[in-house]
Amino acid sequence: MAVRTVAVLFGGVSTEHLVSGRSAYNITRALRDAGFETIRIGITKSGNWVRYEGSDESIRDCTWEQGLVEYGYPSLLHGGPLGVRPGDFLRSVAGCDVDAVFPAVHGINCEDGTLQGYLELTGIPYVGCGVFASAACMDKLFAKRLFHEARIPQCRYTWATRAEIHRDADRTALRVAGKVGLPCFLKPSNGGSSVGTMRADDLPALAKALKDVSEYDRTVVVEEYLRCREIECAVLGNERPKAAVLGEVRTAAGVDYYDYEAKYFHSDDAEVLIPAPLPEEVSTRIRRLAVRAYKALGCAGLSRVDFFLDPTTGKVFLNEINTLPGFTAISVFPKAWEATGLPLDKLVTRLVRLAVEDKKARRRRELL
Repeated sequence: MAVRTVAVLFGGVSTEHLVSGRSAYNITRALRDAGFETIRIGITKSGNWVRYEGSDESIRDCTWEQGLVEYGYPSLLHGGPLGVRPGDFLRSVAGCDVDAVFPAVHGINCEDGTLQGYLELTGIPYVGCGVFASAACMDKLFAKRLFHEARIPQCRYTWATRAEIHRDADRTALRVAGKVGLPCFLKPSNGGSSVGTMRADDLPALAKALKDVSEYDRTVVVEEYLRCREIECAVLGNERPKAAVLGEVRTAAGVDYYDYEAKYFHSDDAEVLIPAPLPEEVSTRIRRLAVRAYKALGCAGLSRVDFFLDPTTGKVFLNEINTLPGFTAISVFPKAWEATGLPLDKLVTRLVRLAVEDKKARRRRELL
C-alpha cells in the first residue's frame, strides 16, 4: 500500500491538549519534508473534530481554537447521523481519502485505547500501539502488575482509591506510608506528562496529596521516592523492536522531580543528555529491558520506556511506558532516534510504514 496522505490528529479532550499542539507542529512539518500530503484534524477542548486550515504556528502555540467556528460533522459518540461508518466520518472531516493516521495526541481519551478503538473501526492504518497496549500502558497500576508477571524490576509501590481517600485520608496515608515509606511519590494511575504528580515528605502532606491527586483519577499510585537518575529509552518497531541510544533527564538543583512545569515551561529546571553518559554494559542492560517491557505489553510502532537508575547500587527500576511520547522540540523520543541516525523526516516515514505493516499483520479471517 502506497501512503500519500496522512491525517495528523492533534488537540483532544485531555489535560495534555497543549503538549499535543507542540508535537503536532513538529510531526506535520517532518511529514511534509518526507513528501507526504498532510491533513491536520484538530480535536477541540469540547470534543469537536475539525479540519484545520490555519498556520502550523497557531497549532504549536495552542491558539488555533481562538475565534474558531466549530463546524463539520458531529461525532458519532454525540449522536451523529445514522448510517455513517467511522471511516466515512473521518474522511468527511478530512475532506478527502486518508491513507494513514498519525495521532499527535497525548493523555486521557487520546492514548489510553479510547481513540485507538475508534481508529480500529475506521479500518485506516494508524501510528502507534493498539487498543490493549495503549490502555494497559496508560493505566500505571495495571501495567505494573504485568511488569511484575514479566519479572521486570520495579520500585516498591502501592495504591489507594478515591473512595478510600474520601472516607478517611489520614488513615489511608498511614497505610500507604507503611507500604512504601516516606518520602513517597504520587501519580494518577491514568495520566501522562507528569500532570497531577506530587511528592509527599510526611503524613500530613501525604494525606493532602492523596486528596489532590485523586481529583485526576479514581486510583492513585504511590511509589517509594528514589533518588535516582532518570533514563529514557525510545523503542521503535512491531514484532522486532529496536531501542535507540538512551537519554537522561537531569533536573536542576532545587527541583525535586521532572514535573509538567519543568518539562514544558521552565527550560532551566532540567536538561536532557543524549546519549546518556553510561557505561556500555549498563546502557545495553537498560535497552534490553526496554525492549522486553515493550513486548510484554504488546506495544507496536513506538513507545518511550522510562527507568530509574540507582547511582549507588547500579540497580535499574522500570518506571513506565508512554505509548505516544512527545515530539516537541525537547522530547527525548525524536532526539534519541536522531542521535541513533534516524532524523525526524525518516523517523515519521518509518512510523507510517510500521502502521501499515501492523495493520496487515493483524488481518484475520472474519465471519461471513
